Order: sequence, then C-alpha cells, then structure tokens
Amino acid sequence: MSKKQKWSLVSAVFLFVALLGLALLFESELFIYAASAIPILIVMTLPDIKQHQYIQRSKAQGDIQVYKVANGDEPLLVISFQPGFVRWHCKKLYFDINELHAESIETLPADGDAASIPVLSFDLSAHPRRTGWFGINLAQLSQRTVNLSYTTQEVNRFIVHMKDLESIALTMMTSATPLVTNNSSNNSNSLSA
Repeated sequence: MSKKQKWSLVSAVFLFVALLGLALLFESELFIYAASAIPILIVMTLPDIKQHQYIQRSKAQGDIQVYKVANGDEPLLVISFQPGFVRWHCKKLYFDINELHAESIETLPADGDAASIPVLSFDLSAHPRRTGWFGINLAQLSQRTVNLSYTTQEVNRFIVHMKDLESIALTMMTSATPLVTNNSSNNSNSLSA
C-alpha cells in the first residue's frame, strides 16, 4: 500500500466519522446520506489482493527449478515447478533472473508428464519499478492453453527464449540511461547585450 493510498484511506475514514458525528449533532438525514456514500470511497482506496505473483528462490526452495538449456544457437530458460504452484488468477508472474541461479545443462531432462508452455516475447515485460525483474503475462498464457489438451493446473514448465529476455533487458537499460547533452556549445551561441 502506497503512502497516497494510506492517506486516502485515513482521510476517508475520518470523513465518514465526521459526517456521522454531524448527522447526530444536527439530526440531519442529509449528513447520513452523505456518510453512506463514504464506504464506497473506502473500498476504492483499499489495496487489491495480490495482483501479481513473485518467484523468489529463498521462499520457493523445493517448488521451483530453473535451467539454462543450450539449445543450439538459441539458449532457453526453463522454469520448472509443481503443478498448482502458479496462481493463474494473478495478472503477472514476476521473477528476478539474477536471483534464480539457473543451472546450465545441455539438454532438458525428459519428463513423461511434463506440460510445457512456451513464453513468447509479447508475454514478457519488465517490472515497472524493480530493475532486473521480468514478468510473464499469465492471462495471455491461460488464453493460449484453451486449445491445448491440458489445463493450466497441469502446466509445470515455462520455456523462455533468452534472446527475448535480453531484448527486454536492453530496452530497460536504454530507457534508464539519460541522454547526455553538451551545454558548453549552447552558452557560446548566446547573445550578450
């Protein structure tokens, strides 16, 4: 919950109590009607229940394995997890590539009951505030599984192309680096009176 949301919540509760107090003091129905609208504002300022899921290696020790697979010229990042680990009702699944410590292997171990979903470049995004964190759009992935022979609850592997992660990281770095301008040339062209 941000500071703005906290102050909005505190002020809405204070306004509600003040309007109820005024309604009792002046015995006015108008203040009661106004006070009855305030809980709508209070509900709007409450934080949402976890819109995003975060994969953190320290919290999910046995639940998740991460591999870097050398797939010829296109290396892959494979995030393997237990079925049901991903909360599909969330908007995004965020992970930090630096924290996951992916194990490098030549080929992916064969698993008879593995249900994999490829994560395409348009499914990936950068976290708006945390650097180095990448997000997977779960709504798009669940939409693609509608035509598959398995459900989202059976999925236990995400396959991500490393070049897609590198391109997002590159755009993150270029957007974070400010352009350097030379002010000395601007000062020499100024007119003096």
